[in-house]
Amino acid sequence: MFHSTFHAIRAALIAVVALGPLAVDAKPYKAAEIFTNNSQLYGKYVFRMRAAEGSGIISNFFLWKEGSELAGVTWEEVDIEVFGKNQGREWQSNIITGLDSRVTSEQVHNAGVSLAEDYHTYSIEWTPQWVRWLVDGQVVRETQGGQAGDLISPAQARFNFWPPNIPAWVGPWNDSILPVHMFVNWVEYHSWNGAGFTFEWRDDFNAFDSDRWGVADWTFAENRADFAPANVATVNGYLVLSLTHEGQEGFNGTPPGDNNGSSSSSSSGSSGSSSSSGSSSSSSSSSSGSSSSSGSGGGNVYPVVSGGQSGNFNTSGAYGFRTQDSISGWGVSNFSGRSISVTVNGSGTAVTSPGAPLPQKGSGDYYIFEASEGDFPWASVYWW
Repeated sequence: MFHSTFHAIRAALIAVVALGPLAVDAKPYKAAEIFTNNSQLYGKYVFRMRAAEGSGIISNFFLWKEGSELAGVTWEEVDIEVFGKNQGREWQSNIITGLDSRVTSEQVHNAGVSLAEDYHTYSIEWTPQWVRWLVDGQVVRETQGGQAGDLISPAQARFNFWPPNIPAWVGPWNDSILPVHMFVNWVEYHSWNGAGFTFEWRDDFNAFDSDRWGVADWTFAENRADFAPANVATVNGYLVLSLTHEGQEGFNGTPPGDNNGSSSSSSSGSSGSSSSSGSSSSSSSSSSGSSSSSGSGGGNVYPVVSGGQSGNFNTSGAYGFRTQDSISGWGVSNFSGRSISVTVNGSGTAVTSPGAPLPQKGSGDYYIFEASEGDFPWASVYWW
């Protein structure tokens, strides 16, 4: 019942949005959206977000072909949508494609924790053959071929936060929750190089970069709110998107801190590269690239590998990565000329012999693998 009703509502929403964005028309609520000024074909987007909690609201990141809503234009979109209802424990992955008759593939995922009580790392990996959605380094969904192959146009990256007028989808609306806010610590973009992903840029939101981002000032029929530029702010190194009553726009508080905010898939503020392998297995997510800049503790903030049982290099240069996986045994392959060092969180006695027992670590700690340069760019570390 709910499934069929939802699809009918979703189809109606798409039909309305396809008429195009409407000028801001003084709705009683104000929401927020930003979008990249440039569009990219394929790539990996990684970001740290603390979603908003409350029935009737949704915190989003999505890739969207500009002009998809126009008549005669093929729609192309990939979504991460975090529901505020049910304590913010659920989020939805989706691809929308098609001309006139649009195809959607919504899947709702239960995170098991409130995504509104802390920051979490989300990723969309988009290649010519597949699309993956990851949360905190774990692959939650993968689509190979089909709709993934229909995403053939450059897309903008967009964050938005708004109250859909669709209670069956997002829950009933009660404006007593206002004001509410969605927070983003950082976002990265990695381009697709045909074999993996190459780090291109990172925004830590220390200021609003108008060369990179545009700000929405429109609305559409199924949005209870107008997108208002005044509800977009950068405060203390965080992007803040607000949902408020009309006349009460803006954010005057302090964003909640991100205790694990340094967890990054690349360098912070550097031009180094980081990539993830193009494996077709939904249970793996291997990272590779160059090492990164110094972190707050004086060590390196390396890309995170999780759930893949291997860290592939794709470079003959020195390299490092981190993993929170539990490891009972490990080894290396194609490691000619390289030396290896493994520590817990970058401190303590290092293990330097491949296969030697690793020290114990807590569930929130990282094993940090660091290797010198060597002869083979396809060298790897593997574990079980």
